[in-house]
Amino acid sequence: MKDKHTQDLEEESCGCCDECNCGDDCQCTEDNKCSEECTCGEHQCNCNKEHKCECENCHCDDNEAECECGSDCDCHEKNYLADLQRVQAEFDNYRKRMVTALGDARQDGFMDAIEQFLPALDSFKMATDMITDKNTLVGIKFIEKGILDTLAKMGVEQVDATGEFNPELHQAVDTDNTADVETGYIVKEMFKGFTYKGKVIRYSQVVVKK
Repeated sequence: MKDKHTQDLEEESCGCCDECNCGDDCQCTEDNKCSEECTCGEHQCNCNKEHKCECENCHCDDNEAECECGSDCDCHEKNYLADLQRVQAEFDNYRKRMVTALGDARQDGFMDAIEQFLPALDSFKMATDMITDKNTLVGIKFIEKGILDTLAKMGVEQVDATGEFNPELHQAVDTDNTADVETGYIVKEMFKGFTYKGKVIRYSQVVVKK
């Protein structure tokens, strides 16, 4: 007649082999069975848990998290390498996002500064319309050209305000029915427009033939 301890072990046996060798502390279940050649011995069986070794007949001690597969087992090294590669990839993606964000912020700040400067540049346009003295007019135009050349070196380009009206670059501030141009074409530029790296800083303000 079997004693109560032997009967309890048989009832709780995982069924992975004819005789469970896990010992008195075997906690194998139907959902977490030992491998077919389970020889866990004194250690608590951990064969089928998520972070198991990839070598055959692995018997890891769950309490000490040490592999008992032998000196040739490199399962832990593979896991460490995979973790390191994942962290490295995440850092590279973060670095690229930060470089892009900083570049966008720098560009937006530069465009805002130029936009604040443009009303002062407009004063040259108004001065050339009002000044009649030729020598003074030449001096004003010379200063204006110097400023525009400097902006061009910084990547700020003037919008072409000739030809057909383009809503992506021009802003119609008035219309003219008497001009000798085709309908929808620019008659006159009131204030210059500027772009920076393909982005509009300010639309060119123009008069269009209706």
